[in-house]
Order: sequence, then structure tokens, then C-alpha cells
Amino acid sequence: ITIRNSRGAKMIQNALDAGRLELGPVASGSGSHEKIAMTTVASDNIVQEMIGGDMKVQGMPRFLGEIMATVIRSVGPKGVSFARYSLDYHLLRNYLHVIDFWGEDGRKLVPAYAKVIVEKYLKMDDSFRSLVESVRSKRR
Repeated sequence: ITIRNSRGAKMIQNALDAGRLELGPVASGSGSHEKIAMTTVASDNIVQEMIGGDMKVQGMPRFLGEIMATVIRSVGPKGVSFARYSLDYHLLRNYLHVIDFWGEDGRKLVPAYAKVIVEKYLKMDDSFRSLVESVRSKRR
């Protein structure tokens, strides 16, 4: 369970108090998710279109996709780390869309929990800062 705000914390506590929810051990995972999340965001067709890049009309051949999926499954993030990768990837891509569509005023629409993740990437990843700047400059 991911608790995003005080209202969610109250809901969980109420469910626990009523005996309607039991919490087990904390889920685990392995592998770093940040680099693969950024790599996926940077190569995403939608993001490429936002920054003026070319959209790929056709993907890679199926057999190559299956090979890549096997490699990624064996060396990529697993368990909770894979879930974090997926959340980060979608939040970052959607943040770029908000900036692209609504400009800086769109930041008001981004939930606080998502802003925390976006800020983490803005601080630690030059390529994400570069993507954000590319989207912003396209709007000017």
C-alpha cells in the first residue's frame, strides 16, 4: 500500500482499527530503478514528440523485442523496485506532458506526492533537467 496523503493514512488506520485490513511484511525488490526509468522516459515516443524529435512509426522486430524483454527481466529491477520504476516512469512522462500542454501553470495540477518524485529526478538527473528545459523552451 502506498499512502500518499493524510486522508489516505486516516483511511488505512480506520481499516486497521476495524479489523478490515491486515498488514504483512514490507515488500522487497532488487535492482536500481532510477536509471532505467530515465532511459525509458528519454526514449519514449510521446516525450520525443514533445521535444520536437521524430516519432518512431514502427517498433523493433518482434524477435528483438522478445530478446530485450528477456534481458531486461534478468538484469532490470524486480519486485517493488520494478513497481517504483513503473510509477516513476509514468509520473515523469506525465509531468512533461503537463508542462508541455499547460506550461508552468500546470505545476499546480501535479499532486504533492508526484512533485516529490519529480524534484528527486530534477536534482539527481541531468538528462531529466534537460528534457524539462527542452519542453519549456518549445513553449516559449
